[in-house]
Amino acid sequence: MEFELIDFVKANPIMYDKKYRSLHYRERKMAKWNEIARKLRRDPNTLRLKWKSLRDTFKKRLHRKKVDEEDALTSRNWKYHNALMFLKDQYTEVLVDYKSERDEESDQDSQIEHTDPDYTNVEEEFEVENFDLNDYLKKFDSSTQQNTTATTTTAQAASDEPPKKKKFDKETMINEACQEMTALLQSAKHHFTPPSATQTFFNSVAIQVIEAKLNPVDLMRLQQRVLEVVTQEIMTYQQNRTYET
Repeated sequence: MEFELIDFVKANPIMYDKKYRSLHYRERKMAKWNEIARKLRRDPNTLRLKWKSLRDTFKKRLHRKKVDEEDALTSRNWKYHNALMFLKDQYTEVLVDYKSERDEESDQDSQIEHTDPDYTNVEEEFEVENFDLNDYLKKFDSSTQQNTTATTTTAQAASDEPPKKKKFDKETMINEACQEMTALLQSAKHHFTPPSATQTFFNSVAIQVIEAKLNPVDLMRLQQRVLEVVTQEIMTYQQNRTYET
């Protein structure tokens, strides 16, 4: 579905080109979204959210690819990257501004590193660290281990090494979660079957009987009478069909 949506948007620049952002084109855009919704048998709002997720993810990865060359391979590995390359020209100016800002920040960091020898550059990253309580408590017990041998100290230092950190891609995790939720919702809609006229009728009769609050004996009699009538009608219908054939 995603690739079909991308191909449709690509063939209709009014849905993504900056020059069509005016409210003057709003009705034409809505007509296009309704058109692709009919083709894919999906809700237009669901498709718009899906497209926004794909577009924003591509934009963030394109920023990272231009500014941080080491992430270029990761961006290409995204299965929708090549299909969305037609959006690249839409974000050219934004990328230039973004890169210049990053260069200025990098120059400032370099100046701080030269002037302050104790400066440590810490970049924010999305990571999960396994906290070990025993290693944490060992820091407070170091004062009682001054008489240990050099071999023991070396072994202790080796065991106090910080745990390895796992780095995750926030955009990829969020995008995959959105895709999974969309798939679940569409699956629920696909398997839902509205009640028939017969089901609606007998459900309404059941509600009336429940609201009447009949005692067990009267309820049993009512059920028996209804069952007799329904059975008789079905038998009569089947007999009539036999005679007609």
